[in-house]
Amino acid sequence: MAKAKTTIVQTTKTLVGTIPLTQINVTTIMKQAGLRRQTFYDYYRDKYDVLGDIYRTEIDADVWYCGDYRRWPQTVHAMLAYFDANRDFYRQALQLDEQNAPETYIHAHLEEMCRTILVDLQRAEQLTLPADYQQFLAAAMADMSLGVLRRFLLATPGEPVATVERHLSTLIADNLAGLKARTGH
Repeated sequence: MAKAKTTIVQTTKTLVGTIPLTQINVTTIMKQAGLRRQTFYDYYRDKYDVLGDIYRTEIDADVWYCGDYRRWPQTVHAMLAYFDANRDFYRQALQLDEQNAPETYIHAHLEEMCRTILVDLQRAEQLTLPADYQQFLAAAMADMSLGVLRRFLLATPGEPVATVERHLSTLIADNLAGLKARTGH
């Protein structure tokens, strides 16, 4: 990653931890970073694009095995540990309700992960799901997971991460077991 891009990412993450995200704009980021404003646009479209990059880069590093359906419990554990460690950052990020808000990036990533896990499940268990149902199921699982994450991150006081992990893992296990039972596996 280019040094300027790294500086923009680190500065944005630091700013989100110190001032409300609604008060952060490209000028604020670049002034704090000590870089020209135009340099920002060499890498990003807007502040939401930076937030999405932060999420994607960090979560990919922490949840590298998310495509293996047999390792989904480790995926859930790693994701919740990541969000717990970055709670203040995501507490602010998830409160934004604007176009290109971080929630959009998170949901798209969760849906992609769920789709990948479902494809691997079909391969590993030799079952077939209709494409439209697979898409529906991936989107529904992403909606459910994002709802759990929102509640976990925004609730005051929050539930302990171990409790959320236990409940979410049980819900996913029940869904996968039901899917396998329904398809005769």
